[in-house]
Amino acid sequence: MTEQLPSEAELRALSNKLLASFPLERWHGRASRAIKDTGDGKIAVACSGGADSTFALLMIHAAFAQCRESIHVLHFNHRLRPDSDDDENFVAQLAERLDLQCSTYRSAGSLSKKDEGTLRNERLNSFIEFCQRSKTDLMIQGHNQDDVAETIIWRLSRGSSPQGLCAPRPVHKHGEVHIVRPFITINREDIRSSLAEVKMPWREDCTNQSSAYLRNRIRMNGLRLLKDDVDRDLLGGMSRSRDLLEEQEDAVDEWAKRAQIDCIKDGGIDAIELSKVPVAIRRRIIYDWLSGESIAAAITSNQMEEILECIDSGGKLNLSISPNAKIGRRKGLLVLENDKPKASGWPLCAFPQNQPLYLPDKNFIRFTTLKTTPDLISRILSGQVDASREAFFATQGSPPLVFFARTRHPGDAYRPIGAPGKKKVKNWMIDRKLDSANRDSIPLIMNSAGEIIWIPGLPPAESHRVQGSEKMVIHLTYGHSATLL
Repeated sequence: MTEQLPSEAELRALSNKLLASFPLERWHGRASRAIKDTGDGKIAVACSGGADSTFALLMIHAAFAQCRESIHVLHFNHRLRPDSDDDENFVAQLAERLDLQCSTYRSAGSLSKKDEGTLRNERLNSFIEFCQRSKTDLMIQGHNQDDVAETIIWRLSRGSSPQGLCAPRPVHKHGEVHIVRPFITINREDIRSSLAEVKMPWREDCTNQSSAYLRNRIRMNGLRLLKDDVDRDLLGGMSRSRDLLEEQEDAVDEWAKRAQIDCIKDGGIDAIELSKVPVAIRRRIIYDWLSGESIAAAITSNQMEEILECIDSGGKLNLSISPNAKIGRRKGLLVLENDKPKASGWPLCAFPQNQPLYLPDKNFIRFTTLKTTPDLISRILSGQVDASREAFFATQGSPPLVFFARTRHPGDAYRPIGAPGKKKVKNWMIDRKLDSANRDSIPLIMNSAGEIIWIPGLPPAESHRVQGSEKMVIHLTYGHSATLL
């Protein structure tokens, strides 16, 4: 459909009609709550001009009228089709008639690969960079219930883990940005028929009909036949399964965080302690440990199975996972051995709440949770905090059970509060004139996802900024061990 766009008044009216047909109760609950929780915060909406993202933009515009001044439309023109510019113009005109800001990104044309994953990453990286630069915490995507089913079928064929089968999640944290998909409870047919009913046009991407892409083949062949053959609501059932898988994944994640306290020792994993927990928890602890060492992406599924077999058998392990790194079992510990020259420092260590971690240089780190008071919030927001000795963080959900600390690795990067984007830790230390003799012994504090959240002498990570409305905050302290006596 490529009809002329409705007028401003018509768009407002048809948006309200769509919202009446699909009220918030039909959106995914976690996603709608995430949008509500932003309050007056900024919201980005990714829009290709297709039916799903056009529907998403109109629904957000209608449901959150109080936030319209903070809504920003994002479009990416990959310039792969002759009519790609028409898509761009459609989205720009739609945003203008909705009185919303709009930013368009264009492909540099330098990509060596044009597969679905590469194009998605190019698009997503541009949108995430916009959100980070503009301090937009939340981005809406228009995924629907059919996308859930297609993803499950696609990933099952690859032997994906339960974690992979949870995608697309209703709320997913990508670095410092929350990607929100409220409409994964609504199927593609309902979205298109409702748009047609209110005479709202959208853009069609002819490449969605190409059999060159696996996802298209699943949609046009496998999923269509399943819908015909199954004697019940296939999409609803697969959506329900995705929700249940996510619940179980969250439980595994929580269990693994608790188990890490006993398993992570001296920069490695205590194989005996690890053997005491179920295999799913072992797998997660190993993956999180490697994430903290910035090497999880290098491990294959077969290599993970070899590590797990070593835990079960108690046998030897000498597994190369990259040209410069291998995992071995040494005196009961799984350790990561790197052939590259190592800087002086110390390995990854876990420390739970209220228990200080004593460091080799006779300093300590400790974290607690504090109830906020007006005076405390005022001190934090006004910057009356000695960044070399303490830091305060917003809690994201329940307070964490454990944090991790290690010294810096080559390539480590993070974004402190107020910075326009990420930069290498080495460069931050140089910029802040931290003593060069001590840089290799300064601890990097990380969460269980391996994200650097604080470096003493620097502000906390932007992703954990205290906003002022928190009832509880995390308090991290760093100092000389003598101060604990």
